[in-house]
Amino acid sequence: MRSSWSWLLAMALTVLAGSAGAQTNATPTSSRPAPAAEEITVIGKRPVVTPQTSYWVEDAFATYPLLGPNFAQGLIIWNHPFPWNHAGPAVPPIRAMEGLAALGWDIIRMQRNSRIESAWESETVRVHEQLVGQIESAKAQGYKRIVLAGQEVGGGISLEAGKTIDGLYAIIAFAPNTGIKWAGWPRQMINSPTDSWGQVILTRTWDQLEHTHAGRLMVLFPDADEQVPHLRGPTARDILTKRGDQPFLLVDETSQVRGTAGADTADFDSYASCMDLFLSTDLTPRPGEFHCGADEVPLALAQMGIKPHGGESWFGYSTRGQTIYLELPPGGHGPVTYGWGAGANGKAKPGFKSLDAKFTADAFTADLAPDQAIRGIRQGALLRLTVDLEDGTRAAVVLHRLPGNS
Repeated sequence: MRSSWSWLLAMALTVLAGSAGAQTNATPTSSRPAPAAEEITVIGKRPVVTPQTSYWVEDAFATYPLLGPNFAQGLIIWNHPFPWNHAGPAVPPIRAMEGLAALGWDIIRMQRNSRIESAWESETVRVHEQLVGQIESAKAQGYKRIVLAGQEVGGGISLEAGKTIDGLYAIIAFAPNTGIKWAGWPRQMINSPTDSWGQVILTRTWDQLEHTHAGRLMVLFPDADEQVPHLRGPTARDILTKRGDQPFLLVDETSQVRGTAGADTADFDSYASCMDLFLSTDLTPRPGEFHCGADEVPLALAQMGIKPHGGESWFGYSTRGQTIYLELPPGGHGPVTYGWGAGANGKAKPGFKSLDAKFTADAFTADLAPDQAIRGIRQGALLRLTVDLEDGTRAAVVLHRLPGNS
């Protein structure tokens, strides 16, 4: 069940270093003419960018060249975070995006030069025009499925654009609207639990959720968000449920994903396969909330080749982005069934094993292979596993009890 999240992290760091180097090299020289137009809209590798360029588009991952509209699952337009420290163009998409690229999605980056647009967040019309132009260009090339995605500021941009842009396959927003200057920016106040800036972010978010429309919507509200000292998950769920007109995947503050940039940490990896399933072109989710633990189980077990035997069944996601199924024998006597999925990047081969286990109270241990052990302990309504992997690392798994004997 080896996964490639470790090398995805290394690759993300490589992309970050490469992007930072490209930013430095973008300084014009006497031999490099300035572009004829300030605005650049092109799908492909990074164009010539000067300090005067406001917007441009480049490939997201050098290791995953664009497949084009005839072969790709669709096109994801990524909007970066951090406009205020000028580092946004050098920040790569979150690691889970690279998993989607590995699964055949074309991913490009919509870049904004925040050194020029120091107050670009107040120019939402201009930002919107750039996205509209990019989407029209993609449609003209033949892309049938277009996804707007982004983190923090980029997530807010994606949701805001979805209020007026029709025909989007999906919108993905991670910690949307944080770091954004919708109405001025009292940075010295953002960490105060009672600050008015947090309320500005809340108001903007609720408006977007009430009016954003797309075929599918995924939103992450991490716990302990440094810029929003308020819970957003419960109100967001209430808004989207009352709308009832689109399927949505909501990862809220109970997910154990922490911090404004939590989507780019290992804590989010356990939701990567769920995100992949939600975006799958082979699936048509029903309007309303998408629950991976309920909707994904039959498909996941079929891929693993498992038929439940009537024991105590548990299902969840590992920190390597894989679906995990565990069935404990009735009464704590007999073999344990352990199954794993393909993971978000689709490279692991699904399967299962029947393991002899040793039980002690609420815990058990089993040998997955020589020098590879599985350790499980029940903690309230959860079952937590640690799994030794072939590469010498460990994966952590959080499992939820399945209803009945399924």
